[in-house]
Amino acid sequence: MAAITLHIATLDDAPAIRALFARSYATFLAPDYAPEVLQRAMPFLTFAKLELLSSGTYYIARAEAGEVVGAGGWTAVRPGSREGDVQPGLAHVRHFAVDPDHARKGIASMLFDRCVSDAKASENVTRFECYSTLTARRFYESLGFRVIGDFEAPFAPDFRFPSLHMVCDLD
Repeated sequence: MAAITLHIATLDDAPAIRALFARSYATFLAPDYAPEVLQRAMPFLTFAKLELLSSGTYYIARAEAGEVVGAGGWTAVRPGSREGDVQPGLAHVRHFAVDPDHARKGIASMLFDRCVSDAKASENVTRFECYSTLTARRFYESLGFRVIGDFEAPFAPDFRFPSLHMVCDLD
């Protein structure tokens, strides 16, 4: 495998991350979501949240040529909540994606390992939660996550995206 390096994302990475999300989600989510659901969801799924990119806890994976081939991170604040929604020891895995041409090469696991290491060191995290697509369930289960319920991500007042709420206790 070509050398992959991890970097803390910056606001300047937003265009490359949006393009990565578009490639990844259009390819990987298609088997698990109806075309009309996926088409409606793509503008929300491919949006690179500026607060996440400037958090210092969101990472990108670059291939040797410099292209962004993976992204993912974590926050202490629950996604979609106010700044005050923080629980000691709990962190939230956020917006993972891997380029389809680089899938199954360990990139997502590298990103997750970085999340675990940094979250334990900076926030004494002992548990991760995530809101997963139906497609990513198997990946998260391979990392030790378990489903604790169905979740419908509120993308718009008239549109909720079928997802899963998952949790993982860290060693």
